[in-house]
This record gives sequence, structure tokens and C-alpha cells, in this order.
Amino acid sequence: MLSQPAIVGFLVASLVLGAVHRRLSSSGSFLAILYCLPFTIMHELSHFVAALLTGGRPSSFSVWPRRSGNGWVLGNVRFVPTLLSAVPTALAPLVWLVVGYYSMVLWDVRPVWVPEYLLVAILYACTAACTPSWQDIKVALANPFSLLIYVAAAYIIAKVMRAGLHLWV
Repeated sequence: MLSQPAIVGFLVASLVLGAVHRRLSSSGSFLAILYCLPFTIMHELSHFVAALLTGGRPSSFSVWPRRSGNGWVLGNVRFVPTLLSAVPTALAPLVWLVVGYYSMVLWDVRPVWVPEYLLVAILYACTAACTPSWQDIKVALANPFSLLIYVAAAYIIAKVMRAGLHLWV
């Protein structure tokens, strides 16, 4: 288990890297956009998969950069926001935080054949892809009942887990 300072450090690094990548992607430089492409694919793919799994009926997936005002939009996913699909689809990139966290947790117990640089690359990619865009946050906040359902479910699950009960038993 990781210490609390390590977890806070990971979250802060994720926020900083996410902000750096947002700024880099909006610069319009071909090299910056090319550099951000793998993280954009991870980010948009998480939206697409979440929409599929929650009934959001995704209708398009794009990682083709396009101009938007003074900046660039590197990708987007269109879906039908419903009560059950709006929030998880909008905030799906946060799942990469979980993947990054577990790559840190498993650092010392990884098999010998898994090199450290692979875990560093996974951790870096996850922190670069996890930051929700302003549009993602707007979609989540524009669906307050969906947000309420998932916040309540997370609260109940946390209470049950804290009490030592397990949902699968």
C-alpha cells in the first residue's frame, strides 16, 4: 500500500501533467499535437468505451485535430447523454488515474521480466490522459441527476467498504 504523501504526490503530478498537456495541445504546433496524439487516443477511447458500457450510444469518435477559436481540439466523442451515461462518460478519463495508481502500487511486486521503464511509461501516459477537459466537466455538471446518482452510489460503496462489508460476499 502506498503512503498518503505518495498518493497526494501522484494526484498533484497528474494535475500538473494534465495541465501541461492541455496547454501543449492547444499550442497548434504540429510536433506538440503529434506528441499528444497517444494520450488523446487514450482519453477519447475512455469516453467511447464508457458511453458503450452505460448506454450512451456513441455516434462518433475522432482524434483528428481541428481549430477551435484560438486553440485546437485534438479529439472528441459524440454520444447521447442519459441519466446513467452522462457522468461516467464525461468523467471516464479519470479511470486512467486508477490504472496509474495501480502501476505505482505494483512497482515493487512486478514480475522480474517487467522492466521499470515500462511502468514509468504507463504511469506517464495515464497521468497525461486522465485530465477531463472543460467540455467533459460541462457535460457532467449539465446532468445533475446523473451526477447525484453516481455521487450517492460512490458514497454508499465507500461506507460499505469502510464498514468492512464486501458487496460480493
